[in-house]
Amino acid sequence: MKKTLITLSLLLATLAGSSHAATTLSIGDQRGNARAILEAAGELNKLDYTIDWHEFANAAPLLEALGAGSLDGGSVGDAPLTFAVAAGLDAKAIFAVKYAGNAIIVKKGSAITSVQQLAGKRVATVKGSSGHNLALQALAQAGVDAKSVKFVFTTPAEATLVLDQGGVDAVATWEPYVSFATDQSAARIITDGKDFPALSYFVASNQAIQHKKAALADFTRRLERARLWGSQHPQPYAASISKLLRLPESVALLKVKRELSQPLNNQQQALQIQQATADRYLQAGLIPHAVEAKGFVDLNAVKGE
Repeated sequence: MKKTLITLSLLLATLAGSSHAATTLSIGDQRGNARAILEAAGELNKLDYTIDWHEFANAAPLLEALGAGSLDGGSVGDAPLTFAVAAGLDAKAIFAVKYAGNAIIVKKGSAITSVQQLAGKRVATVKGSSGHNLALQALAQAGVDAKSVKFVFTTPAEATLVLDQGGVDAVATWEPYVSFATDQSAARIITDGKDFPALSYFVASNQAIQHKKAALADFTRRLERARLWGSQHPQPYAASISKLLRLPESVALLKVKRELSQPLNNQQQALQIQQATADRYLQAGLIPHAVEAKGFVDLNAVKGE
């Protein structure tokens, strides 16, 4: 009888382990974001779950896929998350980093040297994106009515291309598009993201938080360690990004140095920054109704697993 009980216990333990090992996290990523830093830091080794990566050009389609149930989570900025939550996204930000990679850029030789000069000008950005958020903050700080600016909504890659061709006067965007434009086309930064608080998140669907909590907890712990490693080892991090995205190493290194990605575990600080973004988007008419940051930002949602 005792032998039977021992055998049964071992069988149950094996089945439990097999169940966890069978877990798959379907994760959306943007160019050179979570996957690059995790690989560079060696944090994708010895996982007891599988990661199914999906690459997206920007946050909007990633969040659409998350909302449709095609993803368990993904890396996005605070601004596009606001946009998606206002449209009904059922998800939470469960990990945050301070992000300084946004910027407003103008092409080489442009007469524009300040945000004040953007009044009456054409500014390309992705609607509801982190770049758009930065532009609204910078214009408000400079005393420029956002309605006096002609926003041209496009994709991030098209935005910098149109800038080179003279179709717009400026672009409000993020990395690696900023560093690619400055390094390869001699574009100039007129407003830097380090002057305006922004967050980058790992966001998970509420369904995934409920059913894959242990795997998400492990993933975010690894991501936090990787972000700290990246801030201390910019060269190998940049080399990984260069390889993954086929970017010139000079661009990848500029990207790493500009982003200054530092983990943020302070729930109240995250809520304060996020609520300011949500209120800004409501005032600008970008979202149809007010949203409460505390309803979709929970940096403790999977901790303790």
